[in-house]
Amino acid sequence: MMEKLSYILLLILQLFTVFAYSYSPNPRSGHLSAFINNKLYFISGSTTLDRAVISNDFFYIDCSMNFNSSINSIPYTSLSNLNGIPSIDVAGSSIVGPYNDIILTFGGIGLNNSYGYQLIYTFDTKSLTWNSLSTYGILPPIRKGVRPVFSYGRLYAFGGFNNINGTPYNSLDMLDIGFNWSNITLSNAPSGRDGYVSALLSNGNILYLGGYISGQTAGLDIVYLYDTNNNLWQNMSTAGTTPESRGYFTSVLNLKKNRLIIYGGESTQGYNHPASPTLAVLDLSSNPFTWISQNVSGDFIPPPLLLHTANVVHNYMILAYGMY
Repeated sequence: MMEKLSYILLLILQLFTVFAYSYSPNPRSGHLSAFINNKLYFISGSTTLDRAVISNDFFYIDCSMNFNSSINSIPYTSLSNLNGIPSIDVAGSSIVGPYNDIILTFGGIGLNNSYGYQLIYTFDTKSLTWNSLSTYGILPPIRKGVRPVFSYGRLYAFGGFNNINGTPYNSLDMLDIGFNWSNITLSNAPSGRDGYVSALLSNGNILYLGGYISGQTAGLDIVYLYDTNNNLWQNMSTAGTTPESRGYFTSVLNLKKNRLIIYGGESTQGYNHPASPTLAVLDLSSNPFTWISQNVSGDFIPPPLLLHTANVVHNYMILAYGMY
């Protein structure tokens, strides 16, 4: 289990495999992805099973075209010839900017398993340029496993873990429109963690769920909410049948933003144990939030994935790469 690097997968009501078109990127895990203007971008990640090789691959899929499950059906385009592409693994990313057309990367592990590099990189999808962003104020420590969230001109970065010194963080750092960092960690913040999922809800709250806490996966029976309007942490016990605890899984909001769909991840119930069920849905329209059963069918069911990515593209949830 968790011993293979996977190729790209698609998920809607049914699940099926797809393959590459002309440019054919290598399988990977711990990479980043972002969907902007009908293009699904993929950045970096580790391309070996032992996770020792971190690439600076950069490519996208043109999602304006209709593709199907036949081989050679997906048009990949390589952007790896651009200057300044970061080589990072298990980093975080967010779509930022006044027009939501800039990809921002946060932290992660650099070459030679180091953290001594730039905290933030940005890619402008209009000018096709990478930049290392200079920021000010109370600079956050660089760490891996952070899922940053962009809301109304502010970037929020919570938690993370540093492999070198073994430090888990429960700090909440905020980057404002002037590129100034401030630390807004409160006494009732959740425990330090990495490999969790996050989502910006319609009421301005940021949802945090799961992840690793001191080497153990956090239960999914508790949802943590940060109120960006009132600078307040809250937690909520979920209802329904709670899925198994997990870390380094993915989540997306459905188009109505009233359901959180999670996929994959690893539990600490034994070495390399895939969390069960692989796919689960949290109803955000109920009070409390409620886990609901979800039947998945199709000719091909993806394996349990770890360190993959998930994006909503039109009516699809696209799962890409990872380990299984």
